Amino acid sequence: MVSTILSLFLAFSLWVLETQETIKPSISAEKPVEIYSNQLHDNLTAVFSSAIDQAQHSILLIVYSLTDQEIIKILKKKQKEGVSIKVICDAKASPYIDSKLGSKIDVTRRFGPGLMHQKILVVDEQHIWIGSANMTTESLQMHGNIVSKLDSPALAKEIIAKAETLQTEGRSLPLTQKIFDIAGQPIELWFLPDNKNGSLRLKKLIREAEKTVRVAMFTWTRTDLAKEVIAAADRGLTTEVVIDHYSGKGASRYIVELLKNSNVAVRLSRGGPLLHYKFLQIDNTTLVSGSANWTKAAFTQNDDCFIVIHNLTEEQNQKLNALWEVIWAETSLVE
Repeated sequence: MVSTILSLFLAFSLWVLETQETIKPSISAEKPVEIYSNQLHDNLTAVFSSAIDQAQHSILLIVYSLTDQEIIKILKKKQKEGVSIKVICDAKASPYIDSKLGSKIDVTRRFGPGLMHQKILVVDEQHIWIGSANMTTESLQMHGNIVSKLDSPALAKEIIAKAETLQTEGRSLPLTQKIFDIAGQPIELWFLPDNKNGSLRLKKLIREAEKTVRVAMFTWTRTDLAKEVIAAADRGLTTEVVIDHYSGKGASRYIVELLKNSNVAVRLSRGGPLLHYKFLQIDNTTLVSGSANWTKAAFTQNDDCFIVIHNLTEEQNQKLNALWEVIWAETSLVE
């Protein structure tokens, strides 16, 4: 009886995922998604600084930690130019940001049930950057990170609506998952822990993979997601996993051992700079990326998010495959 009820619940949840409304873009949103990574020598500091400097009227920055002096300097410059700026960050990770930015920039230091862990920049209510990079010098220049740039007023509007619910304390008001059409590519936006189907969506994507599953993850503790990757390997798919060196020998150690013992190709970064990615690439067709590690806290406690980019273009795949080659080459087999 219990198993029957669970099966019906899962079926209904997946039906809900497949019947979400797709929001069409405005004419100005027809630019394909761009992908950046510092491991491919993209200067993320310059990417963000340039984006902020081009703001005409508004900047929204939602981030775990903001300490990079160049980013702080350019934010203060834009405020003096009359640009409206809103910064939301984790209270403990950015304890002195109010005084560093000055009283004329609207700052919310969030004390949530979990971490304020999102990493999102919105400029002029249209241009959006979502990824794994914090606004710290180490994260932008040293640690392995990926950032996606999207142009969509509709998507920006949704993020701004979410930001309005992120107060200093307490739970944020939930926003449902939506799909946005950007230059012909369906883009799913998932805020966590708003939508309880976030982990179900990842499982479904892995289950639908036909050729390859690649995962680069900073921290991975969820056994259910590991079992889906193992099942993909058992189906004969090429499954490759890279986990951060320190996490792989610490918090993620159980998952590393589980994958290794289940014939999944799993490697660890070599230490030094963090392997800070949180991305899943499937079949050269789909990319999942954002701020969410594959942990219980990311899906149930933290203010986290991820996007799903479908129908990857040739240019996007070239970038992702080049990145994977670099990541894979700079790792070591799990002993």
